[in-house]
Amino acid sequence: MALDSFNVYHSYLKALEPLSDAECGRLLKACLIYSMTGEVPELRGNERFLFPSWQSQIDRDRAKYEARCKQNAQNISVRWNTDEYDGIRTYTKRTKDKDKDKDKDKDKDNGKRVITRFAPPSLAEVTDYCRERGNGVDPERFVDFYAAKGWKVGNQPMKDWRAAVRTWEKREERNPQKPRRKSFAEIAAEMDKEGGT
Repeated sequence: MALDSFNVYHSYLKALEPLSDAECGRLLKACLIYSMTGEVPELRGNERFLFPSWQSQIDRDRAKYEARCKQNAQNISVRWNTDEYDGIRTYTKRTKDKDKDKDKDKDKDNGKRVITRFAPPSLAEVTDYCRERGNGVDPERFVDFYAAKGWKVGNQPMKDWRAAVRTWEKREERNPQKPRRKSFAEIAAEMDKEGGT
């Protein structure tokens, strides 16, 4: 991005006092032309004595701006990985110096820091996962329960819904539910079968 301006400092007011309004206007116009094109305009009045110091300041400001742009470009190293793996969207931050950053953060792998963001699963995903594990977890009940809680575990946002399914699975193994009570229609149907045989 090109710099489309230059700084005019308050300290310039004192230097402008001896100049006429016409000379101030020509100096301002010369600075604008120089900052935009890099060409040094021809000056004939007293403004020609001030222009070299303003020109140097414009050059310093431009160099500072370009250095900041270069640093910002290096800092923009986060890329979005749109592929979802196991319902978790990943963001990868690339680091420039692998060895320097290894000691700073233990979560980094090969100079990359992986930041994960939770994506709520669909009922089909939970059903497939429960079927794959062969557990007795009711997927619809699981999805309804956590959807009502805003996909939170306690007060914290959920990070891995598969881990939550495994936790439900273990809980149900430890505390098997009481057999559910039969409805009147089910009892009547059983009585009909027994009576008819």
